[in-house]
Amino acid sequence: MSKQIRSRIDHATAVRDVREYFATKENGRPAYTGSHFETLGGSENVDPNRITATDLIAVSMLSVDVPAQASLGILETHAEKISELLSGIPHDLKFEDLPTESFEKYLGDGSPADELWALLRQHGDKWDVGQTTASKIIARKRPHLVPVFDSVIEAVVGLKGSKDQWRLWFSAFNDGSARGETLADELRAIRSEADQPHLSLLRVLDIALWKLGKREQN
Repeated sequence: MSKQIRSRIDHATAVRDVREYFATKENGRPAYTGSHFETLGGSENVDPNRITATDLIAVSMLSVDVPAQASLGILETHAEKISELLSGIPHDLKFEDLPTESFEKYLGDGSPADELWALLRQHGDKWDVGQTTASKIIARKRPHLVPVFDSVIEAVVGLKGSKDQWRLWFSAFNDGSARGETLADELRAIRSEADQPHLSLLRVLDIALWKLGKREQN
């Protein structure tokens, strides 16, 4: 999968795509509402261990909506359990820096992130939060640690649904190329040239692959 991802990223094209993603139209509105996914609501008084109404609105910037029943469950019924699980996932961890033992502890089977994913999906009493929406909710709270999943990314890199996706991405980030440059090195360079220093490397990769995938769909 690592080689497949690297082969899909053309450096110059990715830089252009990330820049365009954060462009503003002549009327002052964003070219893509997703450009506000990370920053909506600002950083002041943001609790990294609690999902808020602003977080759910931010998720809508990525073209998905959280159903009303799910919103009530997330903001009220399950709020304390969600906060407990988020507290078990350090907010300053970065996916590209994770050693294997930390990956297993925070993202592996039975980890806090894995439990949070299951809670958001509500398999036992479905409230219509699919794998794409769940990924975007968690990515809003842990942008440097949890990748966004959607059908466009799935098609571009040949994923087979969201199962084991975190482990597959982890493998991709930890495989070096023949010249010794890693996927993280390439993404840092793209982020720097696109002048979007606030972005996580996961989000740089997401934007680059998503824009590529949308072109291939047309």
